[in-house]
Amino acid sequence: MASNSVCASCLRALRQQARKEIQRQPSLASIRPQHTRRLLSTTTRALAAEEQPRSTKRQPSKPSSANPSAFDLSQLASQLRKTDTLRSATEPYIAYGSTEDLFKACARQCDYNIPNVLKQPPEPAPKNAGQEDVGVGSGWWVTPKEQGGLGLDVTFNTWAQVVFLHMYMMTVRLRCFPKEHAGIWHQNLLDHFFYAAEDKMAVWHGMTARGVRNKYLKDLWLQWRGLLLSYDEGLIKGDAVLATAVWRNLFKSSEEADIADVALVTAYMRRQLLRLDEMGDDVFASGEVDFEGPAAVKALAEKQSPWMHKSFSSEDLKELEPAQAPAQK
Repeated sequence: MASNSVCASCLRALRQQARKEIQRQPSLASIRPQHTRRLLSTTTRALAAEEQPRSTKRQPSKPSSANPSAFDLSQLASQLRKTDTLRSATEPYIAYGSTEDLFKACARQCDYNIPNVLKQPPEPAPKNAGQEDVGVGSGWWVTPKEQGGLGLDVTFNTWAQVVFLHMYMMTVRLRCFPKEHAGIWHQNLLDHFFYAAEDKMAVWHGMTARGVRNKYLKDLWLQWRGLLLSYDEGLIKGDAVLATAVWRNLFKSSEEADIADVALVTAYMRRQLLRLDEMGDDVFASGEVDFEGPAAVKALAEKQSPWMHKSFSSEDLKELEPAQAPAQK
């Protein structure tokens, strides 16, 4: 994955390359040792200008391809990044920064806070029927249904499930990366979630004990593993199975869940997966990824299938019945 950032490992390699350039080229060997480090941030032409008397008026110089002593730092870094050793050393740093942006795109879809915690002195957070802390959130996932949203409870569990859903779609796209990259990127994306989850536990829910937070984090890890399995099964077996997975994870298997909302989320997932699939690796790896709103799929989800109004004859019903095994004599 290409990146414009240079980490400590890259910097050390660049210094070694600069020393080799000085030893190999006579024009660079004449530069004083104290100027060796400055070679990484300027051209040798600028260094030569510093050797002139201060009374001499400096004229801006144009880079010349005929001067073998001048080289571009960015081009050198790009060449060094192509080597297997340096790429393996810098890949975790690049993956960490890019997956942080990818996670922020997931977290923007549903965020919340608990105003009672900010009061002086702090007050207990209001509870819902399941004794979960209820806060104030943003995003169409928690917007009341009267205002066109899904109307989910503004709780930590809702936040985790909505972020998990978007992280799953990111994970599906990361599986298209080369094998040597996919594992590192997926692990960094998951780490960003658990950093944010632990922070919310401590700040908004008063879980100051590390042992208590670790218990909930382990439970979230098990939920993530099960979610991966259920959503993968839905992608393979069809929308009905995918909608069932959405109903179990996002809507908590509630009998009061609106089937139209379940269909809307299922269509939303299909469309976002298609958008991510059409996105190039370089664009996705840059972290500049965002998700569409529900309006893009709402009309599609509300459209009724013509089979809903089709009548079945007795012959059609017979074809749907499973074949009976012949009676044994």
